[in-house]
Amino acid sequence: MNKQILLIFFSVISFSTVIAQTPFERLGQKAMMGGEFRTAASYFEKAYATDNSNMNALWLMGYSNYHAAEYRKSVDAFNKLITMKPTETVAYYYRGKAKVLLSNSIKDYRSIEKEKLLLSAIKDFSTSIDLNPNDMKVYQNRGLAYQEYGIFKSQKINDTYNKSAVINSMHASITDLQRVLDENGTRKDILNQIEKSKQILAEIR
Repeated sequence: MNKQILLIFFSVISFSTVIAQTPFERLGQKAMMGGEFRTAASYFEKAYATDNSNMNALWLMGYSNYHAAEYRKSVDAFNKLITMKPTETVAYYYRGKAKVLLSNSIKDYRSIEKEKLLLSAIKDFSTSIDLNPNDMKVYQNRGLAYQEYGIFKSQKINDTYNKSAVINSMHASITDLQRVLDENGTRKDILNQIEKSKQILAEIR
């Protein structure tokens, strides 16, 4: 059994009913523990199909699809879950991460969808922070999403380039990332990202 997967699983699941209640959920959790996230997602989809009020199956479906790189399916599952339970903090976090990764797969900087995904991800991270203001990983991901959005708006393309949006996004990125660095000063990766945002900010002025 992959110990890293076990640690990730037990550290991120915040949903109150993580213990599988149905045969499909038990099979899904077994597959997930073995790192077979695509298989796990299929089991959780079956569990949800038999009971569309099963929020546990939805949570695990979204989580498994995220780790299987099925980001649209992950977003769809978390959309349903958030509709049912608007206070599920970690659902906003993973939905935001899935949206950022979807935006990264769009290479055309003229894409309206790319911009919408990044803005929506930032909104998800902000909601997660509103619900739990002490979770540094959410600040980190929002800071990186602001950075990505600033890079997007810095492209010298008609209807994309927006200098003020770049400046505002990079300042927001630095603020979020600095909060993470203040919490843990050994994070060289965060320091590097702050420097990246500062460099982009310097070049855009």
